[in-house]
Amino acid sequence: MSGGSDAVAAFAATTRRPYVEPPQLPGLPYVCLRVPTGGGKTFMAAHTVAIAADAFLRVENPVALWLVPSQAIRDQTVKTLKDREHPNSGALRDRFGDNVRVMTLAEALYAKRADYDGSACIIVATIQAFRVEDKEGRKVYDANGELMDHFTGLSAAVLPLLRLGPSGSPVPSLENVLRLHRPAVIVDEAHNVRGPLSFDTLAGLRPSMIVEYTATPVLESIPAKGVFASNVLHHVTAAELKAEEMVKLPIVLRGRPDPRCV
Repeated sequence: MSGGSDAVAAFAATTRRPYVEPPQLPGLPYVCLRVPTGGGKTFMAAHTVAIAADAFLRVENPVALWLVPSQAIRDQTVKTLKDREHPNSGALRDRFGDNVRVMTLAEALYAKRADYDGSACIIVATIQAFRVEDKEGRKVYDANGELMDHFTGLSAAVLPLLRLGPSGSPVPSLENVLRLHRPAVIVDEAHNVRGPLSFDTLAGLRPSMIVEYTATPVLESIPAKGVFASNVLHHVTAAELKAEEMVKLPIVLRGRPDPRCV
């Protein structure tokens, strides 16, 4: 796929279903993998970075923004992606070797241009951390002297893609660093990130693509309310994962009595 229109056509050809795009992100490759809870979403998402780099972005050192629903899950995700003995880390290193930099948002505020030029960079954060009313979020958009080296020697063609300060120069912010690199966005528990505010936040970062992982995708669009269905590219059931011995925790199904019979 070489662009948004190709992504729309490829999705329709693969799934036989129409592609739904939020108005804030026209033509952007934006798909969902529906995976049950405990089905190894983090492991698959780690492989997604490599697949995106090779099959779509065609770059050696991709930038990925990995969004999670809570700080607790953020900490857990960062830990497994940094732990060289963990399969989640292994999924990254199978493709990128030692040229992997996994960062929290706080660490990304100090990452230099050389980090992005020489490594696959994965920034793990919550979507809330990118909202300006959040204390951490304001740091994303504020000028930051630690990031000045990202904005030297830029071509005039790039400037309209960035947020400019009063002087007409790019604001040396993490937001602009991400806008420069057009990150591949991975969204864990994506059903929590489907409202108009989330779409606006994502659009402001100029993503190259978005891949959602969730057990409960949004399946119905209500445009009047800013609700748009997820583009479910593939759906795996708990039974299928169990048959392949790929479920981390036992799944116990219990029938509920019909309340009309009680």
